Amino acid sequence: MGQANVTSRRSRPVFAERFPHSWRWPIAPRFLALVSLAAALLVFADARRKMRRLPAALWAIAAVAMVGAAVPLYLIVRPSGRATWGLVEVAGVTLFFAGTLPLAGLLLPRAAGGLPPFWLVIVLAVAQNAFFVAAGVYLAVVKYRQPLAALGLRAGDARRRVLQGLGASVAAVVGNGLGQNLTVFVLALGMGQAAATKYVSSEQQHSPIYRMMPQLHAGVEITLLALIVGVVVPVGEEIFFRGLVLGALRRALHRHTAVVVSALFFAAAHLQAVELLPILILGLVLGYLYEITGSLVPGMIAHGLNNLAALFLFYQGPSIGG
Repeated sequence: MGQANVTSRRSRPVFAERFPHSWRWPIAPRFLALVSLAAALLVFADARRKMRRLPAALWAIAAVAMVGAAVPLYLIVRPSGRATWGLVEVAGVTLFFAGTLPLAGLLLPRAAGGLPPFWLVIVLAVAQNAFFVAAGVYLAVVKYRQPLAALGLRAGDARRRVLQGLGASVAAVVGNGLGQNLTVFVLALGMGQAAATKYVSSEQQHSPIYRMMPQLHAGVEITLLALIVGVVVPVGEEIFFRGLVLGALRRALHRHTAVVVSALFFAAAHLQAVELLPILILGLVLGYLYEITGSLVPGMIAHGLNNLAALFLFYQGPSIGG
């Protein structure tokens, strides 16, 4: 496979990977009941140290009824006594999706080929990233009464931010190509170059978003997809992964360690094994960009341009129709 194909494999719209059609986990009702009961007891014990008996009891009841949603939400809103958010709130936002994704996999309607309808993917992508934004604003402004600048939402010199974003997007695209080729190189050590290239391509083609994109040719559909991957996803993910996650990690860890850990978390959260290195490199670029600039705006620009470049290469590359 030529270099054009290797480069074009990068950064498919990651929102769709959050709703894989294969996530239909068989959970025994008895086991789920035990988990819910244990979670409710832990929530009640913790809440009683921080609030009155009635609110604590209501949180415990909610944990029994909807453990996957109530427990994460409790971790987000529970009084902490700290001056700012920490890893507990980050865990709450993360667990909210970890607890609700299996349910989404069961409830999503399926179109032809076992994929969710395009309109539903758009709705879910907007909802997911709206939650990221709402969680960040709630934690920074409402819970801890800090300015939005504490979350990284500061603009400053607009021209400077745009230039910073453009420069970082170049680094991200170069890093993407490096990560893609390094992935193939590492796999080739054990299975050979041809087999490694075929394996990476096969893994990509089995992902729901890769199977969906060739079916989108109408101008409205491609425009909506471009808005999602170029604007909605970058805004939501930068607020969560850099604003909230990296913000909490750098208060607990050394600066460079925090950036690396946040990038690893960013890569792991996308659930794309063969894309781990490219997404990790993107996470490092965006993490250090936030550290250097103190603003999420350049990262949003770089993240969006990286995704739009991947979308452009997909529809312009030789793989279309082949």
